[in-house]
Order: sequence, then structure tokens, then C-alpha cells
Amino acid sequence: MSGTVRQIIVATDPGTPHFLRVDWDVDLGAGFTLALTDGGSAWIGEVSEDEVTREANNVGATEERYVEDLLQALTGTGEGHKGLYSFHITPDQCHLSYQKMCNDTSVHLGCVELQPATDPLELIRELIGHSLNHCIYLESQNCQLLEDNRRLKWEHQRILRELEQQVRDKEMLEGDLYSRFIMVLNEKKAKIRGLQDAVRQLHQTHEEGRQSDHDTTQARREQPAWSIHPSQEPTILLTGCDLECHGISVARTVSDEEDEQRSRNETSENASAARYPHSVVASGWSCCQSSFGTSGTLSASPTLFVVTLLSNLKTL
Repeated sequence: MSGTVRQIIVATDPGTPHFLRVDWDVDLGAGFTLALTDGGSAWIGEVSEDEVTREANNVGATEERYVEDLLQALTGTGEGHKGLYSFHITPDQCHLSYQKMCNDTSVHLGCVELQPATDPLELIRELIGHSLNHCIYLESQNCQLLEDNRRLKWEHQRILRELEQQVRDKEMLEGDLYSRFIMVLNEKKAKIRGLQDAVRQLHQTHEEGRQSDHDTTQARREQPAWSIHPSQEPTILLTGCDLECHGISVARTVSDEEDEQRSRNETSENASAARYPHSVVASGWSCCQSSFGTSGTLSASPTLFVVTLLSNLKTL
């Protein structure tokens, strides 16, 4: 069971201090009891749950909002409650009413019927004892809060010291990491420059090779036609038997076909010797002597010899 004791000012008797005690089980919405004293007389009263619900409907507010205002008015809890709530006692001291001031307008929150206490002194002693117990409770709470405050302050200082140390460690670690990163970065840059130089050198070598191939191809295109094409003059075949018939020895290997060809040539020469005068043979022999040196080797072009011989034959 919860309960509070507070001092209130009754608007009908502001010069006399009054003390109000309120007790409830769950919350004020489920009903509550109160005791009021001016130090000489005492009164008690009770409010049921139905009366709380009826008063909330009369005010036109929700029950939760009405219970919140009722708690602030009777117990004095909450911020800014002073001056917002007022109390009135009827002249016959049979009813206690409480109002809330809203924009200079008084809103009736409720009213409780008072009954004189059978033993006012006992009720006053209970109020005093409850107040003392509440003070002791508040003092213990205050001591606990002070202890918690000192502990939190010490924890705060310890956390600050650890945070400062962590900041210093972080700065040292960042410096170390930055130095290592710069070292690795410089190594990577040097490696990249080396690779770029190698690629540039390979590219230059490739370009020089292409230029050399281009120059070679261009030079081949610029060569004269006679340097790359064979002679278009007719070729006269001069066999070894033609040279031997004039006394020139030729060391060679004679095949069967060449031996047969030589036999046919000898037959043809014999026929020519019988048909033409000896002047033709003499003329051919003089041409042969002019074409060969004394050593028996060919000194002039074989083509010239044959052409000369044929020319002499045509003049006959």
C-alpha cells in the first residue's frame, strides 16, 4: 500500500497549515483514502473507484488523464504543480474539494466527504511517524544516489583516462601504418615505373623492327627490273661434244642420252662437211680460235661463237 503526506493550503483558511495524507492500493483510479488535520482536529475520508470514474466523466477527460491530474493535486508530485491546484473546506468541515487552475479558470476535479476522526491525537502521531519514515527513506535514497554519483564520477574519470590512452595508441598506430603504407606505395610505384620502362623499350624495339622491315621492303621495290628478272635473250645450249670437236677437252660425266645426242651430232657434221665447201669449216675454225684462248678455255661468249658460225653458214 502506498501513501504520501504533504502540507496544503486551504483557501478558506490560508493562515492555518493543514497536512493531508493519501493512501491507495494500486493507483488513485482504483480508489483511495485520505486524512486531514490542522494540528488540533483531524478528519478522514474515502473515495471509491466509481466516484473517480464519475468525476472523470464530469470533467470530460479520459480516466488516465484525470488520475494523473488527481495524483498531482493530492500528492504534489510532478513539475510545476504549485499554484495549479487549490483546496476548499466547507464551513461545516464536512467536505473537501480540489480544483485545477487552467488559464485563470478553475476546473473542479473532485470532492470527498470528511468524517471527524475518533482519535485525532493518534492520527496525528501516525502522520508524524509516516513523515519521519518517509524522511528516513528519502535520506537513504539520497545517500544511495550520492554513492552512485561518486561511483559514476570515478567511472567517468577512469573512462576518460582510458579514452585518452586509446587516442594516443590510435595516433601511434596510425603513424606506424602510414609509414608502412608509404614504404609499400613507393615500392609499388618503383615496380610500376620499371614495368612501364620495359613495356616502352619493347614497344620501341618492335617499332624499330617494323621500320627495318618496311625499309627492306621499300628497297626491294625500288630495285631495277633487270636486277631481279632473268635475261630475256634466247639461250643457246652448248654441249661438251661441240667443244671437243674443236680440240677443247671438257671433263664431265656423259649420260646415255648425251652419248646418243653426240652420235647424232657427229652424223650431222659429217653430212655438213660433205655438203659445204671447206671454206665454211675454215671460217668456223677461225671463229673458234678467236673465241678460245691458247690454254683451251673459253675466252669469249659461247653465244657469240655460235652466232658467228651460223651467220657464215647463212651466207653460203
